[in-house]
Amino acid sequence: MLTLKGKHSMVYVEDGKAIKIFKPQFRYNFWKEVRYLTVLQSQRFVPKLFDFNPEELSIEMEFINGIFIRNFIKQSDSEELRRILQRCLDICYRLDRMRIQKEEMNHPGKHILIRDDKVYFIDFERAFDSPNPSNVTQFITYLCSKQILEKAEINKPPVELLKEYKRDYSFRSYMTLKEAIFG
Repeated sequence: MLTLKGKHSMVYVEDGKAIKIFKPQFRYNFWKEVRYLTVLQSQRFVPKLFDFNPEELSIEMEFINGIFIRNFIKQSDSEELRRILQRCLDICYRLDRMRIQKEEMNHPGKHILIRDDKVYFIDFERAFDSPNPSNVTQFITYLCSKQILEKAEINKPPVELLKEYKRDYSFRSYMTLKEAIFG
């Protein structure tokens, strides 16, 4: 059995399942994780939720045996990296459209996993509903690090496009922004 320790919980991995058990003082985080995993099941970019137990503050879900995005960036070629980064940005856009602020998208190194060319977002315990989510703009901040810009051969978008996107979250403004980054 593999055991992973986090700030708010412990995760035990066995037989393709991850059991995340929250510390008692983080009961609210437990409920947020359950809520967002439930809401996002149909989107297929989160682990499958199997069960949860409020008394034990445990969540049983699919174990995503993948590679963290921070490591994926280091070992992938430019073309593969661009494809995955576009998928990540598309997921951020879906979250924005659903008015869910995930948080941590400006430093998602341990919050995005890649497995078999699929992208998974994990750890929704800090997520919240927001009329003005910023998943796309936070992730673009992450993309604009010199290392990623050069490795993925992408462009830093003009600030005006970010502001236009934040004004209306429209598909048109999103696609214009994405085109400015990926060409």
